[in-house]
Amino acid sequence: MNTSVLRVVRAIPIVWEKQALDAHALASLRQSAQLLMHALNLMDTGLLHEAEAEQAHFQKLDAKIDLMLHLLAQSLQGNRPLPQAMPVELGPEIVSWQEMGTVPTVGDTVVLGLYLSPGLPLPLKLPAHITASADGRVSAQLADLGEDLEEFWQQWVFRQHRRDIHAQRPAG
Repeated sequence: MNTSVLRVVRAIPIVWEKQALDAHALASLRQSAQLLMHALNLMDTGLLHEAEAEQAHFQKLDAKIDLMLHLLAQSLQGNRPLPQAMPVELGPEIVSWQEMGTVPTVGDTVVLGLYLSPGLPLPLKLPAHITASADGRVSAQLADLGEDLEEFWQQWVFRQHRRDIHAQRPAG
């Protein structure tokens, strides 16, 4: 499958921070992002077969408990208001948006914070490299996700893409 054509646009809050990650910080970021993406994917997946219902129910419950523990830990760090939502283009390897504030420089290593679910005030933090930055339009190449996080992210993007296609089909 050609993943380069998979792109979705979602109105979500996005933040970025210029940050070079050492091995320990990258491992911690990946672990948190994997947990969040796994929970989002499980909570967002519809059941295809009735026989899978009980197993899927327990998987979703487990993911929710893991996420609640993670959110509790995050809440101990303090509550901050969410940034304003804006159109963000999301792909398996690229994130692109119109920056309203300070614009990162091409070549910068950043950590993106994507608020993918309105019900979860927790950003999905992904490492990236800025590949384009002109007139406030910024593109970032996701980097160093690791195999599991990359798979979870691609599943989420693919599901969103399929929903967009389904929504464009005429009813009936």
